[in-house]
Amino acid sequence: MARAHSLLRNPSLAAPKPSDGAVLFLLQFTAYVLLLGLATLAQSGLLKALANVYAVVIFGLVAFAWMTREPPPSRWATAVAVCLLVYLTGMVCSVIVNPDAIAWGDLIKMAMAPGFLIFGAAFQRARLAAGPAAVNRATDSATNSDTNPAGGIPSLWQRPLVRALFALLIIVPLATWAAQLAQSGLRLDGAAETSIFANRNNAAVYAVTMLALLAVLRDQPLRSMLVFVAVGVMFGTLGVMLAVLLALMLTVGRARELLVLLVLLAIGVAGYTLAPTFGPFARVTPLVDSVRLLLEGRINLHTATFGELVLMLKTQDLSFLFRLKHWLDLLYTFVQGDMYHWLFGWGVGSSTRLSDMGLVPHNDYLRVLFEFGLVTLAGFIGMLALILLRCGRRWETVPLLAVVIYLFSENLINNYIAISFFYFAAGALAERVGATATAMKAVPSNVDKRTKPRTFVAPWVTAR
Repeated sequence: MARAHSLLRNPSLAAPKPSDGAVLFLLQFTAYVLLLGLATLAQSGLLKALANVYAVVIFGLVAFAWMTREPPPSRWATAVAVCLLVYLTGMVCSVIVNPDAIAWGDLIKMAMAPGFLIFGAAFQRARLAAGPAAVNRATDSATNSDTNPAGGIPSLWQRPLVRALFALLIIVPLATWAAQLAQSGLRLDGAAETSIFANRNNAAVYAVTMLALLAVLRDQPLRSMLVFVAVGVMFGTLGVMLAVLLALMLTVGRARELLVLLVLLAIGVAGYTLAPTFGPFARVTPLVDSVRLLLEGRINLHTATFGELVLMLKTQDLSFLFRLKHWLDLLYTFVQGDMYHWLFGWGVGSSTRLSDMGLVPHNDYLRVLFEFGLVTLAGFIGMLALILLRCGRRWETVPLLAVVIYLFSENLINNYIAISFFYFAAGALAERVGATATAMKAVPSNVDKRTKPRTFVAPWVTAR
């Protein structure tokens, strides 16, 4: 009775309503992850097909929750909506110009995912409008003082249901991966997939976007370089590790943080020297040898076959050279097209269908350009630029920038879960940062101005 009475006195801690967009998003994607986990373990094509249908249902439910709310207006969100309109217009025109052999599954997911940027921003504005607590936490976070939860609404993280759902989003993929490893004899490369993801790269990006989602739920970012580095290396993917390190340098890289990064780099160099075949270190030698041979002019990517590259490098790990060769081939094909193909691309799925290798380009910027053209690419880059410019140089930006960087070397826009988490968290964090900036303008002049939010500038320029 006492607990029920406390919930009645504080309805914000009660069970979430369907209109609570952020919790609805979290709840639906937890169910989606559970369904994918079952489909993966059972190797059931029917369950995977059902999961694909459910992905569309999730978008519809969250979109309905968005339409039933009336958040305050936002110029930033309006700019994002314009970029999204350009993005979708280019996609529609691409389908009209290239009506044959459309990969409808990819098209629908790639069209839906950026919508979560709008939804996440709107839900965050609605929460901020409901009470001052979230603004207080954002302001306190910017000034590195203690959280002030008094008044207004609590953070979503205070809800037991939210913590349980977030835990499931971690436990289910890890349990699925553990089962796969057990079936493959504990070999990391023994299974075609990594948990519910296509490969370890996509699994690692999912882990990075979970850190961004955690910052949304807690109303404050995670300030731990060790955690970010651990997430970057936990799946043994060199690209994710480099993206996380670069994001840390560009966003929070000051004297102390750079010193920590240098120490970690020294540990990494020592580890590579002592055990060059261990984990992610095994990927370093082929990369170094590939760069050396390219600089020496001994490799012609246009004419070299993969068999010749294997003999030259004495390894089948051609990840770096594969990407370069694939990118050059696709760019050559793209520029051979007419103006319509330049503007609207060769059609969704064409980067696989028209390439010599029959594979996606492992570069989502190039993929958007090739399949949808310059119009869609402009909208895509515009949305990412608005995210980074709004969030600035701060801890919240670290996982977001890591994903933006890693889009250069991996196929992520098909990873519906991770890319949806990225967009949703980016929208919510961007609006929270905006609220922080507005609140900081009211800080008295005697407060240290160095605690004010920093704009995103190059690392060699002093941040304000």
